[in-house]
Amino acid sequence: MHSGWSRRAFLRVPVAGAAALSAVDVQTAFAREMKAPQAWKFDAGYWDRVRRNFHLQEGLAYLNTGTVGATPAPVLAAMNRYWQLMAENPNENSAVLQGRQEAIRAKAAAFIGADAAEVAILRNASEGNSLVCQGIDLAKGDEVLIGSLEHDSNRQPWLLRAKRAGIVVKEVPIGTPAESPQAIVDAFERAITGRTKVISVAHCDTVTGTITPLKQIAALAHSRGLLIFADGAQMLGATRVDVRDLDVDTYTTTCHKWLASPAGTGLLYIRKGLQDRIWPSVATENWWSYSDARKYDRVSRRPWPVVAALEHALDFQAAIGQVRIEQRIRELSQHFRREAARIPHVVLYTPQDPTMSAGITSLTLDNVAPDLAREYLRLHHDVYIAARTKGERYPADPNGVTGFRVSTHFYNTFEEVERVLTGLRALASGTAS
Repeated sequence: MHSGWSRRAFLRVPVAGAAALSAVDVQTAFAREMKAPQAWKFDAGYWDRVRRNFHLQEGLAYLNTGTVGATPAPVLAAMNRYWQLMAENPNENSAVLQGRQEAIRAKAAAFIGADAAEVAILRNASEGNSLVCQGIDLAKGDEVLIGSLEHDSNRQPWLLRAKRAGIVVKEVPIGTPAESPQAIVDAFERAITGRTKVISVAHCDTVTGTITPLKQIAALAHSRGLLIFADGAQMLGATRVDVRDLDVDTYTTTCHKWLASPAGTGLLYIRKGLQDRIWPSVATENWWSYSDARKYDRVSRRPWPVVAALEHALDFQAAIGQVRIEQRIRELSQHFRREAARIPHVVLYTPQDPTMSAGITSLTLDNVAPDLAREYLRLHHDVYIAARTKGERYPADPNGVTGFRVSTHFYNTFEEVERVLTGLRALASGTAS
């Protein structure tokens, strides 16, 4: 190899990584740095050091992790190095990277409180939702309950199944903002009939950022003999996820949002007792030889450098700590919601209850068109946020959410949050120019 990397050296690396890369050395150094005295870990200096590990554009307040997160520099460097190794010796080095899959599966499983035999490595939550939907046996007339604020990746598979197989999909109304956790549980309970077989719901919806009381809904489902499927795309990497404690039957998630893994990585949890009832959606060589979750990710050739980078994303978050990350996210988002609620003309769609929200805040101004407000924030305050509009993408929302969504992650700062608030105050008062 021109770079001085031999296959022999590549294969001699420790279990901690797929190749002895300088990027791995950088990540190890980062992990050591994060193990500073506990008292130091909550000050601004600590989070400034964390932020330096990202390639975020200078001056940009990137507040759209709910769509796609920023990949840490060590993770990006590792992935790029893996792609280089693939270019230098495609087949052999691909095989070496592929050989890391089971170690990565085990690490990902531990991260969400599952056994490795219960976790498949997919591309994203959309793929996982479709696999579960199409893989479970249901009869014509069987009912599936979904929340009214589901992302299309959890709505459209069920609607397609309804067209093809005659199942019935019922949308359970969730308020904007939701009144309380119990109100959400009660709404699902009222919707259950003798034909209901499945509840499929977002752990945190992408429209308003409302965290559903998933554990209570799971208990309700199981008490009625129903299956409970969860879409956790907006949770992994933002809050701690323990699928065993939640007692869900399946849990799908995307890793390119709050976990900050490169796009193209996702996880699917299917509890052991259900795996013989959910069929794989792709059948390729040797898929039948697996009786556990590995049968769901047998998709032959795939971008192994991206899969390998998932391990580094998991390590990056573990170096900081899930509890610390969740605390930081909540500090930023709760400050933003509290101050935004004091601004005239602001309408919040996200609950103020900290048990019902995390890093996402959806809101609007009743005196300014959302598109104009978003454009003003981008041009005058260098703030990048997401639009929330009613219509084809979110047709089921009973209250017609129209506005914008602000996502605060651990690499964001209070100064960036203040920029949004300053812009909102100017817009609300009519002094924006």
